[in-house]
Amino acid sequence: MTTEFLKTLKPFIQLEKIQTDNNVFKLHYKATVILLLGFSFLLTGKQYFGDPMDCDVDERKEVIDTYCWIYGTFTLKSSLKDPHIPGLGHAAEYDSTTINRHNYYQWVGIVFFIQGIIFYIPRYLWKTWESGRLKFLVNGLESSEESSEESPPPAPTFFQNWKDGTKSRLVTYLLQGQNNMHNIYTMRYSCCEVLNFINVIGQICFMDWFVTGKFSMYGIAYTTYRLYKEVNPMDEVFPKITKCVYYRIGMSGTQEVRDALCILPLNILNQNFFLILWYWFYILLLISLLAVVVYLLRAQTRSLDKKKSRIVIENITYGDFFILYKIGKNVNPILYKELVEALYEQIIGKEPFYKNIPQSTLIDA
Repeated sequence: MTTEFLKTLKPFIQLEKIQTDNNVFKLHYKATVILLLGFSFLLTGKQYFGDPMDCDVDERKEVIDTYCWIYGTFTLKSSLKDPHIPGLGHAAEYDSTTINRHNYYQWVGIVFFIQGIIFYIPRYLWKTWESGRLKFLVNGLESSEESSEESPPPAPTFFQNWKDGTKSRLVTYLLQGQNNMHNIYTMRYSCCEVLNFINVIGQICFMDWFVTGKFSMYGIAYTTYRLYKEVNPMDEVFPKITKCVYYRIGMSGTQEVRDALCILPLNILNQNFFLILWYWFYILLLISLLAVVVYLLRAQTRSLDKKKSRIVIENITYGDFFILYKIGKNVNPILYKELVEALYEQIIGKEPFYKNIPQSTLIDA
């Protein structure tokens, strides 16, 4: 079973040769999906932690275990601060004012799996919309991790192919008036980035609803508990020992109410899984918000003349700029520098563009 699970994670672990998105995007469809599927695998792997619930009863144990697992258990609010038996004890009556009901733990493994699928949806949409366009544009020009401005130039045949026509074809492609197509390409990517951001917000809200309003402040409540010794949110949301009320017919034919103490070993995992997800979702929310900020061309052209870069940016559409930025993320830095300079030369040589550029800027450049 472990081997089969690792095979399912292979597409998320392996590195891609052509980078069509950014590292923040990868945190959504790689890191988060692996995290959620891993948690789901551990919770549903019965061979690791045995039965999900084990109740202390004298008779019909399997039936009562199943009954309490299906209909849920509860803990007492009045004894949550008890360091020995948090949430246990006796109460005059069991209602919403005196108890916390726990009837969601049986769905946690399934929910994690579904969440993993939802986090992958923006990636699936982008792969469908992108359709290998960037791979076609930079085929044979990919940069390696070792490439840098100080590194030796590419092999002669590689560099000659670039000189013989690849550079001119890219320049023509970027300036031949496909602005609307490039803008649509960019809007689709931006849509996926926004979906990632909205998805994180939605997942936080859903988790809060799922655990009856205890998730949105779960991490803060845990930190406060550690500092001030208040109610442990882990025992409040995911108790390891709970109470279950079931009914039976006594010897006299009357209905009897019985209590059972039930041990939930999986909540040892749930306590920590939800704490990890709380921190991860809020970190992901923050960096996803930052990711929707427009990327600057200068981030990829630090070694280029700034005025030349500005002229290129001012005379191409945002869609063209986005395509150019993505090319810069994938090609050898030396070749990318030449590409931007070739675009500059082509732009100032064209009458429509030339009129829009101040003469003083051209002289200084």
